[in-house]
Amino acid sequence: MRQNLKRPYAVASAPRIYQLKSDVASCKQGRVFIVEFFSYLMGLWSELDNDASVPQCKCGKCECKINDKLMKMSEEEQTHQFLMGLDDDFYSTIRSQILALEPLPSIDKVFNIVQQEENHRHLMRGRGDRDGTMAAFFVKVH
Repeated sequence: MRQNLKRPYAVASAPRIYQLKSDVASCKQGRVFIVEFFSYLMGLWSELDNDASVPQCKCGKCECKINDKLMKMSEEEQTHQFLMGLDDDFYSTIRSQILALEPLPSIDKVFNIVQQEENHRHLMRGRGDRDGTMAAFFVKVH
């Protein structure tokens, strides 16, 4: 009887899984910071992991390391989803450079690379603004 009560609640909702996958597929960075975009994606991935779990070997005798392979495939999928959602105007070059790496870095490493690029862009933009101000200041002195 206990098994009968458990079964209806253990079944993931197909519409919910569909919606989460749709949200991930259509997720774009827009003009938000990388950390906000990545956090949003991580939330979607977490919900998806809870609702649509990946099967794993439970026999303990598996020598093909299927669990490791499935985890690697899942992480590569997340890496691709993250890279696809990046703003093309700002990150197309770094995305191409990352995709050219063999093997593809972990999602954490990719996030760090892209975040460093974002930080560099903000730093350079700040310098550009300051240089313009300094030039205007020097013009006034002469």
